Amino acid sequence: MKILQNLEKAYVVATLLFLTGVGVAGNIGAGGLTGRAQPQPWESVARLLFCATLVPFLVIHWRKVLDGLRHAGWIVALCGLALASTAWSYDPRFTLRHAIFLWAVTLFAIFIATCFDWDEQMNLFGWLSILIVFGSACAAIFIPSYGLSTDLHMGSVKGLYPQKNTMSAMVVFVMLVFVFGKPKAIPAWLRITTLSGACILLILSNSATALVALLFCIAMYPVVHLMRISSRKTLPLWVPLVPILAMGALLAIRNFDIIAEAAGRSSTLTSRIPMWKEVLNAIGRHPWWGYGYDVFWVEWSRDLQKVLYVLSGWRPPHAHNGYLDILLSVGIVGLLIFFGGFITSLWRAGSLFRANESSSAKFALFVLLFLAVLNLGESYILRLMSFFWIPYVTIYVSLALAQVEGRQLATETAASDDGGDGEVSGVNGILPGYQT
Repeated sequence: MKILQNLEKAYVVATLLFLTGVGVAGNIGAGGLTGRAQPQPWESVARLLFCATLVPFLVIHWRKVLDGLRHAGWIVALCGLALASTAWSYDPRFTLRHAIFLWAVTLFAIFIATCFDWDEQMNLFGWLSILIVFGSACAAIFIPSYGLSTDLHMGSVKGLYPQKNTMSAMVVFVMLVFVFGKPKAIPAWLRITTLSGACILLILSNSATALVALLFCIAMYPVVHLMRISSRKTLPLWVPLVPILAMGALLAIRNFDIIAEAAGRSSTLTSRIPMWKEVLNAIGRHPWWGYGYDVFWVEWSRDLQKVLYVLSGWRPPHAHNGYLDILLSVGIVGLLIFFGGFITSLWRAGSLFRANESSSAKFALFVLLFLAVLNLGESYILRLMSFFWIPYVTIYVSLALAQVEGRQLATETAASDDGGDGEVSGVNGILPGYQT
C-alpha cells in the first residue's frame, strides 16, 4: 500500500510538471513577430497519455472523486459551459477536443484535492517547485539556446518554458508554496535554497506582470491580517487606510506613463492596450456566449483579423488577460459563473483565515489574490495547458469539503454537549490533516 501511495505521488508530481507547460512548443515572444508557438506532435501524444493514465486513478478513487465533483458546483458549471460551447463554436471539433482535455485536467485537480490531505498537497506542490526552479536554472546555464529568450527580450531567462512570463508566474507560485504552504516533507535547507533560486529567476526573467502580482500580495499581507481583528477594532484602522489606497491608485493612474517607463515598459503595455480595445469590440459581437471554448485565437475569422491588424504582424496565443479570454470563449455567462466560483473560494479562504491563522489559510487566500491580479496581464484561466487552473480547483474543492467536514463536526460537538453552543467554524482548522 505504501508503494502504491508513493507511486501515486510520483505520478501527480510528474503530471503537474507536464501541465505547467514544460517543453511546450517554441519560443513565444511577447511582442515578437512569430507571436505563437507551432504545435509539436509529441504534445498531442503526451495529452492522450495523460488522459489514459488518469483513468485508472479515477476508477480506483471514484467515490472520493465523485464526492469532490458534488461539491464543485461552480467549477462543474463552467467546464460544462465550455463543453456546451461546441454547439456554437467556429470549429466544433477543436472546441470539443479542448473541452474534453479541460475536463480531464479538472478531474485530475479534484483527484488531488480528494485523495491527498492538505499537508500532502503542499508536499506535492513543494516537490514540483523544486523541479521547476532547479530545472529552469539548469536550462538557463547549460542549455542557453533554450533557457534564455531569443525574441525581443533577448537574454531574459525563461528556463523550462517557452516564454519568460510563464516561468515568472511559476516561480512566484513557488514562493507562495514555500512561504505560505510550508511543505513539511522538504528539508529546511532545500526550501531556503529553492526559494532563493525562485527570487533570482524572477529578477532575471525581466517580467513585470508576475512581479506586480507578487508586490500586490506583499502589500495586501498587512491588510489581510486586519480580517482577524473584530470589526469594532478595525474601524479606526480602515478609516485612514481607505483614502491612502484610493490616493495611491489615483496617482498611479494619472502617472501611468511615467511608471511604465520607469519599469521599462511602454505606455501601451507592450501593445496590450490597443489589442484589448479590439478584443472588447470582438466580445461585443458575441457578448453572452462567446465564440466557443479556446477557439478565438486559433480559428481565422474577420473578428480575429481586426484584432491582429492593430498588432502589426504579431499574432498572440491569447488576449494577455484571463477575464477577456473567458468572455471570448464562453461570454458574459461564463465570466459570471467564474466569478461566482472565485468569490466563493475567496470567501471561504477568508473565513478560514479569520477563524484560524494557519499556513493552509494563508496559502489559499494569497494564491487566489495572486491569480486575480496575474490574470489582468496574462491569461491563465480556463485555457489549455494552464497550470494555474489546477491549484485553483484544488483550493476550491478542498475548502468546500473542509466546510462540510466542519459543519459535521459542529453538529457532533453540539450533540455531545447535549445542546451546548458547539461553536465550530465550518472551515476552522479543518484543512490541515483533512481526509476524505
